[in-house]
Amino acid sequence: RPDGALLVADEMNHRIRRIDPAGVIGTVAGDGSRGQGEDDGDGGPAGRARLNAPCAVAVDAPGRLYVGEAGTPRVRRVDADGVISTVVAASRWSGGAGAADAGEAFLPAGLAVDGAGRLYIADPEGRRVLLLDPEGALRVLAGPPDGDSGGTAVDWGAPCAVAVDGEGVLYVADQTGHRVWRLADGVAGVVAGQPDPASRDTTASGAPADAVVHTALGYPCGLAVDPSGCLLVADNFHHRIVAVPLTTAPSEDTEPVRDEKPTSGGEPEPQREPEREREPEPEPEGEPERKPEPEPEPEPERKPEPARGADSVPAGDGGPAPAQPARLLVRQEVGLEIRRGQSELIHVRVSSTDPWIPGRVEHRFTAPTGFVFDGRVTCAYYRADRTVIPGGGATGTAGDGGRSLVVTDEPRLNTPGHPAAALVYTLGIRALDDAEPGRYTDGRAVIAGQPEVRLKASVLGDDED
Repeated sequence: RPDGALLVADEMNHRIRRIDPAGVIGTVAGDGSRGQGEDDGDGGPAGRARLNAPCAVAVDAPGRLYVGEAGTPRVRRVDADGVISTVVAASRWSGGAGAADAGEAFLPAGLAVDGAGRLYIADPEGRRVLLLDPEGALRVLAGPPDGDSGGTAVDWGAPCAVAVDGEGVLYVADQTGHRVWRLADGVAGVVAGQPDPASRDTTASGAPADAVVHTALGYPCGLAVDPSGCLLVADNFHHRIVAVPLTTAPSEDTEPVRDEKPTSGGEPEPQREPEREREPEPEPEGEPERKPEPEPEPEPERKPEPARGADSVPAGDGGPAPAQPARLLVRQEVGLEIRRGQSELIHVRVSSTDPWIPGRVEHRFTAPTGFVFDGRVTCAYYRADRTVIPGGGATGTAGDGGRSLVVTDEPRLNTPGHPAAALVYTLGIRALDDAEPGRYTDGRAVIAGQPEVRLKASVLGDDED
């Protein structure tokens, strides 16, 4: 914001936070209860309104705040006087008078506002980018080639974040395509990640394909343009922020700098444990320093890049080096708030950019304090083309009175004939009748023996929404 404050979408607590330059945190929207789509406070103070999993924020030049909600797919606006209203909503939700209809498939995952006050909305559910003009008219700016929206045709997977520079050029992060696109004057081209296959030897601007910054991106999930003229990309899978120059065609002498980012001096492999993103482990980076110079054997094993993917059996002395295990990103989808004695579903997402065929494996889950698993288990595969394939092989066995759950499955990702890049395990969970209200973060998920990640859930008291 112009005053130097930072706005944060606090998705699990259903609030928008403001962090001022002194580090003081306050709430500008949301009372902490989860919205239901009706009677959520429109027309009143934003601080007393109910939000439902806010996941994106943007501020325009006059200081109006826009909030994208994932739980109830809609975009809210907080005016300078602090009054909140809905400006865009999915068809199945009432947005109130004056709200634009975004259709049935809608998820406002990313927001950006340009100097003219136009709001750009990244909608991975509809595989499109929407534009809301200052008069409240909504249209599709870009969408998939098989659509009939009238916008620019872009063959992307899941546009999930947007940013606009001072010239009005729009940048879009394609989460499942692992690219960043540039949209200007009705033309789309890739500026980071792998080049667009449809463009063949040139980018959409006519520049050579080498002009694309060939940084290996994995599920880019956030974008911002900094004052120095760089596009900052949140590279989810590799746990880093990538800076992409927003000049014209990059010159040859900038290539080594870009190459350093994905390779990091040849030492990225020890950091490829995405499950530990909330609990970083120092040992991978410290390990090379602890090994003395006379013992170079471990280094040759790390620096080559053998084919990743299926977890293979070592070939023995004299055989080829074993393939490195697939790099997995494991996370819980959306926070849970459950009343005592009631049941819900917890979703654990497993994704990778590598082929993964571990065979029949066990996944071990521990419920957060105050919760037990009820033994229900389903899974589904998510492909880049947005199709969902049911996974019918997962079985679950609850133990320790439901406190633990072992899921047996034979998962596979990114394999020939099965190009799914992610799968989601859905587990039945119940809050105990005598559970103490509060938020608990001590649940655990261990996928196929990989490092554990946390599972989180909140027990609601009888007087809480």
